[in-house]
Amino acid sequence: MWITYPFALFILYPIVFFKKRKNTQHFFFFDRYELGGAQRVHIDILQSISDQKKQVYFTRLSKNILLKNEFYTIKNTSNKDIHVWCDNLFLRLFSVHYFAFFVNKHKGAQIFSSNSTFFYDMLPFLSKHVTKTDLLHNFTYGKKGMEFFGLGNYSRLDNRLCVDFYTAQNIAAQYKTYHIFEKYVIRIRVIEPGVAVPESNGKAITLPLHFFYAGRGGAQKRIYLLNKVAELCIDEALPVKFYFAGTIEDELSDKVKKHATVYGQVDKTQMIALYKQVDSIIMTSAFEGFPMLVKEGMAYGCIPLVTALEGNKTHLVNNENALLITEINDEDKLVTECMEQIKYMTTNLNETKRLSANAYNYAKGHFDRNIFLQTYRNFLLHLTTTSINKEY
Repeated sequence: MWITYPFALFILYPIVFFKKRKNTQHFFFFDRYELGGAQRVHIDILQSISDQKKQVYFTRLSKNILLKNEFYTIKNTSNKDIHVWCDNLFLRLFSVHYFAFFVNKHKGAQIFSSNSTFFYDMLPFLSKHVTKTDLLHNFTYGKKGMEFFGLGNYSRLDNRLCVDFYTAQNIAAQYKTYHIFEKYVIRIRVIEPGVAVPESNGKAITLPLHFFYAGRGGAQKRIYLLNKVAELCIDEALPVKFYFAGTIEDELSDKVKKHATVYGQVDKTQMIALYKQVDSIIMTSAFEGFPMLVKEGMAYGCIPLVTALEGNKTHLVNNENALLITEINDEDKLVTECMEQIKYMTTNLNETKRLSANAYNYAKGHFDRNIFLQTYRNFLLHLTTTSINKEY
């Protein structure tokens, strides 16, 4: 990109020079508008400053459009899907410069990004007067995820936000491993996402118990383990029923699809209806921050039955507000332990009711969406004020 910079300066800069400025200082570069927990967080971030004009760019191809309308109808927001200019590596060599030139035109601009490697490519070409912030949703533990893309230009970031404290601790540890100065460590900050919590928990715990997973598949989520658990429950004729939603149908066996309810992709209204219907959120992930699926489910009294990842343990305590699967790496033992927890829930309904009530009460006391919105509003508006007065 440094090689293409002189050509971009000669060809693209004159175009940008005559391009009209946006009436905003807020620029957001997100990955997609497809269904996902991260995308719901991004929607809330934009909602926190709904009275402020802002420009949003999507830099990767969205596999579905289920959340597109929610993004595109946020007040005072202009949205553009630019994935064609980002995913094509040849075009990207020049589009990085084009968008950097354009943001640089706006004095006191602040650029906020999450899950976008395109943003990291832009960082060396953004002016010093631009305040630069990224948001990390998890730490991928050696899988070369976003935290490694960001590592290349860490010194150019004014703020690194994380959705949970364990992810922040891992970023700080990564900085220590790579001998990064303390002045960059103190730029790491946590703002935990919130959810809307109903006034009361109307969950009725009766047999059969309903278990629910929603979201995407892939190596991280290990849907094949959920599939194995569901098959064993079917074989043993346990009084349980499974519900699945999201882009995971190809990862479920015919047996599971025959006996479970598979919705595919669902919208926000359908998700709320499912939270009210099911009793437990079940996840066998290999790594996570603290999933929005779990937070939203707890707000409706759903008991988390999840792997005991450090991110999960920041809020979940086994047999208090959740049931944790302590085995994470040995997948056979993980499945066995998960089955034991399911059988415990079906044979101890009073305890299951207690866990449901505790999950709801914890969500009500810790995951208030209004606090999240106000915290982000203060953060983003403060960025705008300070970026205007930056001195270098």
